[in-house]
Amino acid sequence: MDGKSLVRTWGGIGLPSTLPDALLFVLSVFFRKIFILQLVGLVLTYNFTDCDFEKIRKKYQEVIYQALEKYMNGIKSTEFNNPIYCEDPPDCLTKIERITFYPTHGCTSLAKEIFAVGTNAALTLQCPGYSGMQINNTQAKKKRKKREVTTNKCRKQVAYLIELWRRFSRIS
Repeated sequence: MDGKSLVRTWGGIGLPSTLPDALLFVLSVFFRKIFILQLVGLVLTYNFTDCDFEKIRKKYQEVIYQALEKYMNGIKSTEFNNPIYCEDPPDCLTKIERITFYPTHGCTSLAKEIFAVGTNAALTLQCPGYSGMQINNTQAKKKRKKREVTTNKCRKQVAYLIELWRRFSRIS
């Protein structure tokens, strides 16, 4: 032998014959799959550059702003110290979408709130090719009726949304 580990063939696939080689083989397959999933996630995110920013801004002023303020129920968004920024309207909408529709630890219910429904409608109507988020309105109404005290984590997320929407309105 020349010092290399033996490789067995099973179904046309070369399999390592030692435990460290087997572990490296399994890990390489695992990390390859993770990498592919990350790439798919990057491809599936929507690019908000073709949206009608003026119409989205109007929807924010007419509907979404009031719903965000009602959700905060008198708490100032400035009470939360970690500001979040966006560079341009597409960047703002990307961050607004992520915070509104994707749950975070400690705050899983924002997608069913009234401001989220308005955000979803605005993005779906004013951004060509945006598929929108599937929100079951019947469940949303039931959840709003049963909702307990809003968590501080959710209020922090909504404070971020308020700041992002304000920034979006100024720069669009």
